[in-house]
Amino acid sequence: MPKIIHDEDVFQAVMQVVLARGYEGATTRQMAEAASISEVTLFRKYGSKAELVRRAVGHIAEKMNFEVAVRYTGDVHADLLRIVERYLTLMRTYGEFMVVLIPEMHRHPELRDVMARPLQVMTSIAALLARYQQEGVLSPEHPMHSAAALLGPLVYFAMARGTTFESRIPPADAEKHVQHFLEGRQTSSEQGATHP
Repeated sequence: MPKIIHDEDVFQAVMQVVLARGYEGATTRQMAEAASISEVTLFRKYGSKAELVRRAVGHIAEKMNFEVAVRYTGDVHADLLRIVERYLTLMRTYGEFMVVLIPEMHRHPELRDVMARPLQVMTSIAALLARYQQEGVLSPEHPMHSAAALLGPLVYFAMARGTTFESRIPPADAEKHVQHFLEGRQTSSEQGATHP
């Protein structure tokens, strides 16, 4: 009876090997061994190393299900809090892998489209922020800049994980993060409606 291969186990193995060795140092043989399958089986089912990484990132995006988190309700605070909480979960669970992978994309052309799905998420967050800007709730600025301002500090702190700098960073507080973001961007007519 053939062994049942679970995609999640394979993608976890891919992330583990890339995290330990970087994309360049990782081999499909190491990934197969970490997933307890043969390298031939790995190639037949998933293809190249780049395809494995692409599918692992897609798997992360599906598990995180940002489409549910990024939605308009008319309550800017609640909408941004939901996004930040989901993003913090992403960074706690997969942040180290993403931090290792992102610089590798510049050196390996076969990885250029790996971040297509995460970029779609960023674009949908920007569209949500743009809607609140159009409604006059948030001050106007380029929506992608707003999205970067919302998520950038969380990425920065994820990059600090595992370094000596990490001990100086207090745990992220989603509520305070959203409040501080809104304090700098909410229009004066909306600031009275800010959540405590």
